[in-house]
Amino acid sequence: MTNTTGNVQHKRGHNTIMTGLAMLVMGIAVALAGGYGDAPGLQGFAILVAIAGLVTLLVGVGRRRETPTS
Repeated sequence: MTNTTGNVQHKRGHNTIMTGLAMLVMGIAVALAGGYGDAPGLQGFAILVAIAGLVTLLVGVGRRRETPTS
């Protein structure tokens, strides 16, 4: 994506970062809410989603820090 001056805008990894952040927040929220009921399966799944969100967030940060080849 280029702006009016022709420079490439630095937007790589933005969607990945936002997706990872949303997964992390939702996973933590559901894990906390799952602790109030008798749903250990839900709590375990929520922790898995939170960990996957953290990994996705870190991948997005890495993609954002990459320098374009051309």
